[in-house]
Amino acid sequence: MINAGSRPQFEQLLMTAATYWGSRLPRAEGDACVVVEALHPDVRVLLRNFVLANAIRCVTPAKLVVVTGVDPRWQETLHWEEFDVDRIRSFAHAFGASDVVDLHELANGFEATGEADVRLRGFGDRPPRRDVPALDPAYLDTILGATLCRLDLLPRLPEGAASDPAYRERQRKTAAFSAVYDRIFDAVEPVAFVTSHVDYDQWGMGVDSAMRRDIPVVYAQSTGSMKAYALFPEKRAGLASYRAELTGQIGEYFERAVWANRDRVRANAELVTARAKGNLGRPSWWRAGAFATAELRNEVERNQVRTHALQRLEFEPDRPVVTVFSHTVSDALGTNKEIFDDLGQWFEETAAHASSDDSANWLFLDHPSQIRYDSTGFFDRVAARYADRPHMVFRPSTSISKNLLLSLTDVGVTVRGSVSNELPAFGIPVIQAGWSEWSACGLSHVAEDRPAYWNLLDTAIELAAKGRTILGAEQRERARLWLWFYRCAADVPTPLVPAWDTGAGGALLRTLSVNMSHVESDGDPLFSSVARMWERREPFLTRFDLLAPDALESAVLPFRSH
Repeated sequence: MINAGSRPQFEQLLMTAATYWGSRLPRAEGDACVVVEALHPDVRVLLRNFVLANAIRCVTPAKLVVVTGVDPRWQETLHWEEFDVDRIRSFAHAFGASDVVDLHELANGFEATGEADVRLRGFGDRPPRRDVPALDPAYLDTILGATLCRLDLLPRLPEGAASDPAYRERQRKTAAFSAVYDRIFDAVEPVAFVTSHVDYDQWGMGVDSAMRRDIPVVYAQSTGSMKAYALFPEKRAGLASYRAELTGQIGEYFERAVWANRDRVRANAELVTARAKGNLGRPSWWRAGAFATAELRNEVERNQVRTHALQRLEFEPDRPVVTVFSHTVSDALGTNKEIFDDLGQWFEETAAHASSDDSANWLFLDHPSQIRYDSTGFFDRVAARYADRPHMVFRPSTSISKNLLLSLTDVGVTVRGSVSNELPAFGIPVIQAGWSEWSACGLSHVAEDRPAYWNLLDTAIELAAKGRTILGAEQRERARLWLWFYRCAADVPTPLVPAWDTGAGGALLRTLSVNMSHVESDGDPLFSSVARMWERREPFLTRFDLLAPDALESAVLPFRSH
């Protein structure tokens, strides 16, 4: 949290950051501006946003405006015990902010008066733009529904929710967020919007406002060192959401920059895949320590563990195992392409399908963070419906070790979960009922509609029963290349952003203060990576230039076989 560490440590960091950025950033004239949100109290989240915004400012001289503030509903749901807006203001100014505005205060004012009274320090008085497409009411309803489900931890809104006073109150709040963001972007010459989230009302309406104005949106990831996606307006294909646009661009980039260079990076991909067996990082961040390690070395060992696992779950030994990975059912609903109405409906209908198909053993796993996303007992309620089906077993995900999971599973099933890029790397096919960021990279089987989904399930089970698989050798290699790309090539190490696992406490503040005091910026790969992404309009930050053969050859040389 922003209150992590001692006050002297925090004050020292502010002084160090102000000195570092004060001498690093080029002088910005006029109203060119990077807008960055600071609507999360975790200092690691804020740090990534601010450093990324300032690296963009080094490419394109611009001022910095920070949007902050706290919503009691989000504070309660996410257990933000303290959200110190004054500390965030201090932090923002140390990173060179011209002004810091409170989104929630401004939204409250808009609800009261019907006007977004935004006055930014250091900027001229610019009138609202008249050439911007209006907010789409359907998009507002999508964001609103996703927000209310997340705030109340619901798989879906109850019937008749639109007539509920609480619904209408949040609807007005969401519209107010949009109006405030509109006014902020119109008050400056926007260079970029940098955000830690692209879903839900207080973040998503900023993304929508930026996209309607053809402003680049850069999405910092809460993992690794510095990881970020970028959506540039000239690259958009007119799809329904930020995430949908990103999916296609990631697939195209992967094809051109990674798959085309597979011979050069194959050895590195094998190394990263081996490390993923020990799960040394995200995704699947919730599996920790030895419990997460997959120690299986060959098919003999896998079959030995499989025999034990089948007995333990009382499964029929001569039937394939389909593992269905539940999602956090209230998480970011409707933000990418999905073939069911919501994540809950997908899980319920898949369970209903399984109930009439005893040609396979069906293992249903909850999400390890289920309790943080569901207040309804959804997983247990579905499990209770099928308690009399011996071929269907429902278990907490943390009760199944990685050894058991990889030994048991013949077919994995998800909507957008990270298993869709992890399991294929180990030779296990995955069927997706929706799009994830990587689902256009050819790793998994992505169903385009419900009939295709049921057909894929039936085909995968039929082949698995014969000892065969729907997973092709190319898909397996693509999955391993994706692991290398996501965990290595798209993670930019920089002394300005200590690794996520450093934590949010005093160790982070001290490390950052030391790095800013003693490491010069000239050799920091962050700045060249951001410049490359910005100038080429690429959808990723990358550690090195994947499109330059010489640079790629040098990057992979230490791990090549001779």
